[in-house]
Amino acid sequence: MTDRDGHKPLIRVLIVDDDARVRGALRTFLEAHPGFEVVGEAGSAAPAIELARQLVPCVAIVDVLMPDAQDGLELLTVLAREHGIPVIAMSLRSALAESTIDAGAHTFLPKDGYSDRLLTALRAAHHGESI
Repeated sequence: MTDRDGHKPLIRVLIVDDDARVRGALRTFLEAHPGFEVVGEAGSAAPAIELARQLVPCVAIVDVLMPDAQDGLELLTVLAREHGIPVIAMSLRSALAESTIDAGAHTFLPKDGYSDRLLTALRAAHHGESI
């Protein structure tokens, strides 16, 4: 699928992680791959919801371990169910995978480095496909 100028449309991504270094690393990683545009970053739930309203991202990456234990899962639910934004949930704790899917995440990925798995998950979420 291409736009009228023959370019593939960008997958617009919102990154939500309480660690600025992780947000920066994700941004750098995604911007190094064609087809992705990071449209916003947030370090907590309230700014993330506001950015989602303003920027209408195609997909969000959400760290589910925020400073307040429930912030990540609650944010994930708001973005996915109330705003219809597919969410890639990430965490260092793989035990949270089932909880994130129950909360509305499209996919859960362990936060053990960024790889083609993240790119594949973002593309699948954008296109409404499972991986």
